[in-house]
Amino acid sequence: MTNKFDSITEVNLSGLFESSGTERSDTDSLIANALATDGAFVATGFPDSDHFDSAMTDLMRFFDLPLETKMQSAVRAYKTSNPNTYRGYYPLPEETGWTHFAKGKEYFDIGPEPQMEYPDIPGGASFCEANVWPDEEDLPGWYSLVLGQLEGLRELTCVLMRAIARGLDLDPEPFAEASAGRNASIRLLHQPERREIIQNKNQGTSVPCEVNLPNDLETLSDGRTIVTGGHLDQNLLSVLWQSSAGGLQMQSQDGTWKEVFPKPGTLSIHCGALLSYLTGDILVGTPHRVASDGAHKTAMGFFLEPDFAATVYTLENGFPVTYAQHLVNLFPDRFTDSQAA
Repeated sequence: MTNKFDSITEVNLSGLFESSGTERSDTDSLIANALATDGAFVATGFPDSDHFDSAMTDLMRFFDLPLETKMQSAVRAYKTSNPNTYRGYYPLPEETGWTHFAKGKEYFDIGPEPQMEYPDIPGGASFCEANVWPDEEDLPGWYSLVLGQLEGLRELTCVLMRAIARGLDLDPEPFAEASAGRNASIRLLHQPERREIIQNKNQGTSVPCEVNLPNDLETLSDGRTIVTGGHLDQNLLSVLWQSSAGGLQMQSQDGTWKEVFPKPGTLSIHCGALLSYLTGDILVGTPHRVASDGAHKTAMGFFLEPDFAATVYTLENGFPVTYAQHLVNLFPDRFTDSQAA
């Protein structure tokens, strides 16, 4: 892995879970300062950090299943007989050289269980889809493990939201209110090697296939390719885990890209765009991207969101915009009768 990029700041979170008020205050300050400068930090010392990597390995068992089994949980775009439009499995496209395959990932999206109640807006059901799950006999214990991680990470991010407020000398209650509820999601990702074994449906056999990268992808000076371009998460906080292949980068407030070097027992935390309203633009959404040398990689993203009825910003006329309405504004095409503000 390259050493041409500076690393993101590391913060030991154990102080947030100790009784010492001084230790907690110091941790609050470290978190706030890291987010205000780098937009992100690498977390260590969180509950069960010593076992987190093995738990992630356990969750990635899904991608070892036969393609036919995985497709039982596929979204409707890939299996038209399935009703789910966004919760579930997104397979690797089979067309060799297609950009999505070259960028290289299959993934699985999971939300709260049971599903959230629909917000009272046209088309609101599209953001409250029920989960789909592989059969228990195909993946014993996986259902419980995923939901356990979802809840554990939601609890961690709720603690972090209060810590951020305290570290910025702001009232923690609005931060706690924004993150209250059950709205969060996990995305499990698997990126195969660039030279990959893919499934040939016609013959029912596996054949080697050399994937040709599109020539319009940015190449870094160390030879890696930017396979996921810079983007923001439209939520409160994001928590990312990556396997030893690494490649995750965050953009600091000064525009510098910094590396999140993989290290056992760590998570990277970065700001979602909705923190801007809560912090008066002290913290803003953190651009992040992924560089790859073509190595095999697994990763996990957790995304903390407000409840749909929570106010995420207020218009100049004083009209409050709920998170549900904010989603309408962002994704009007997902709504049958959009009433975007």
